Amino acid sequence: MNSEVSNKKFFDTIGVYVDNKIPFVVYRMPRSKVLCFKTGHTSFGTLKDEISNRFFFMPFNNSFGYTISEDLTFQTLYSADHLKRNSPIISSENIIPQTEKTKYLKTVKLLVEKIKSTELSKIVFSKKISINFSSSKHIELYKNILGLYANAFCYLFYHPSEGFWSGASPELLFKKEKKELITMALAGTKFSSQEGWTKKEIEEQQIVKNEIYNNLMPLCSKLSAGETITSQAGNLQHLETLFKGTSNASILEIIDALFPTSAIAGFPKKIALPLISEYEKHDRSFYSGFLGSIENNLAYSFVNLRCLNLKSNQAHIYVGSGLTKDSVPLSEWNEILKKSETMLSALY
Repeated sequence: MNSEVSNKKFFDTIGVYVDNKIPFVVYRMPRSKVLCFKTGHTSFGTLKDEISNRFFFMPFNNSFGYTISEDLTFQTLYSADHLKRNSPIISSENIIPQTEKTKYLKTVKLLVEKIKSTELSKIVFSKKISINFSSSKHIELYKNILGLYANAFCYLFYHPSEGFWSGASPELLFKKEKKELITMALAGTKFSSQEGWTKKEIEEQQIVKNEIYNNLMPLCSKLSAGETITSQAGNLQHLETLFKGTSNASILEIIDALFPTSAIAGFPKKIALPLISEYEKHDRSFYSGFLGSIENNLAYSFVNLRCLNLKSNQAHIYVGSGLTKDSVPLSEWNEILKKSETMLSALY
């Protein structure tokens, strides 16, 4: 079944599935007004080749995640243009204890020193921010996300073991339709169009761009990179380069080549990943993992950024920043605070 229903029936049905503890996913593609609901047999495990007509939700370590078969799908046309607030009512700086800031600055300083003294050229260091928030407000939260971030992939995933995951990702991991492949390098962050891009951000994005090209080229008969542009993601701006190619590779081969990119892990990964495990005091879980769908000849996936996990009446917000040899600890801290506003704006 794939039919269109009213907004009321759409959101009422979500409530029924939550009440009955049945997993589902709801999502809206960037710049679309179509909300899609999918539910069906849900498996917990690794991705396999035979995952056609499945939605997948995978963690940062790309090990065990969820796939949902599309036994029942329906959609609704939803306009969320009424919500324009981008700044949260409360500041993340007022939520996070000063001791956490001190620890963060100290760790960033250590990681920058490692970059300067090893072959590491970039590492992404993340933080988990936890606040009290009623799990019963998941629909209100998701509607706020839809209203705030029209250009992002906005989703709500539910599983009784995980609670709710929701987010507004600006980063396409890949889209493959038959042999045509699209991906992007998205890195570097600034907060105002009045600011210029610094050497640090330009180099950070160049690392991601080079890695994607070098990893994908062996899988493509043709691959080209577009111009690097400034893209808007909520109240933030990033450097973005779009890649287009032709490939006969399988979806799993493409994921293996692309994930995790240096935009969410670092470069080279063999050095960055062990350091992330050592210095991050939280489990990233599905933050900076990937999610998407395989539908016959069309497959697409987004990196799970600008997201939170709502469980047991707590909202856990995950944010990260890319560190290079030119990183200034206090600037990275301010970036973390600004990025956390993406989800704080939807909570309050």
